[in-house]
Amino acid sequence: MSGSKFLALVIREPKQKVLTLESYKEPSLGPSEILVQNVAVAQNPIDWKQVDQVPGNPPLPSYPWTNGVDLAGVVYKVGPKVTKFRPGDRVISITSRKTPRHGAYQTYTIVSEDSTVKLPSNSVSFEAGSTIPLGYITAAAGLIDALDLPVPPLDGPLPAKPNGEPLLVWGGSSSVGFYAVQATKLAGFTVFATASTHNFDYHDSDVVNRIHSAAGNKLSKVYDAISENGSTESAVKCITACSGRVAVILVPKPGASTVKVIMTGSVAFQNPRIAKVVLGLLETALHRDIFVTNRAKVLPKGLLGVNDGFELARNNKVLGEKLMYRISGTPGI
Repeated sequence: MSGSKFLALVIREPKQKVLTLESYKEPSLGPSEILVQNVAVAQNPIDWKQVDQVPGNPPLPSYPWTNGVDLAGVVYKVGPKVTKFRPGDRVISITSRKTPRHGAYQTYTIVSEDSTVKLPSNSVSFEAGSTIPLGYITAAAGLIDALDLPVPPLDGPLPAKPNGEPLLVWGGSSSVGFYAVQATKLAGFTVFATASTHNFDYHDSDVVNRIHSAAGNKLSKVYDAISENGSTESAVKCITACSGRVAVILVPKPGASTVKVIMTGSVAFQNPRIAKVVLGLLETALHRDIFVTNRAKVLPKGLLGVNDGFELARNNKVLGEKLMYRISGTPGI
């Protein structure tokens, strides 16, 4: 490890509790790929759940492996067919995780040009930017694909002109829910949101009736950003139109016939058109300074701090904020 600037947090076996740093050679790029020198990386639930092999999460393809989805940094090199970016650009990206070199938990990561967005030069820090990609893409792609959310013209006003149509985000204080609220507002909808302590409290036994009343009994679109512990069943009850739909981020229990299922992050990767629209909207909102990022908590020790972050998540101690890590805080860097 000593002397190498290419360092990765490596998973060598299933359910490994302490991940270790290992060096690697500078990777080669495909024609449309970018090598990003990471400045900050953010944690997502899938990261530790893949390590622990929690049921319902895709397994790691092989071992050794480096995972991680969200990153922010500076373009280091570009492939020969890359046209939008050049070395030195400040960017955020969502990783494909198709090889260990495409994971976020390392000093340099290979990403696709099509999954990368330029950060404004001053208004968004790397730390704040690293919290955006997966949560925002999951939210916006699901809203567009499953709920037919119209995308406002990027050369027009944002947010779009109010259309008077209500949309409910169940779990508005979660990372995905937080970004679903913003994407919905940008599209001109009237947004209602449940949370544990403000807006509509989803612990309230009368929450469904209160939502019906507030939305004028014409709610036909719900985005369930929780999708577990009964949230989808409650979200379905909020629908007052017989043709309504609930978009979810996890597979619901059998019998939820009114629910259209989307898988976390899959829509944007499977549909290039949606990916282009979603990332175009994000970049426009960022550069117009009308996009708010998640609350972030920086854990110490850089990449080695990921072990502490995973342990906090395993014990349900990550609430209302994203954990993120500064690469410069990694011992030995």
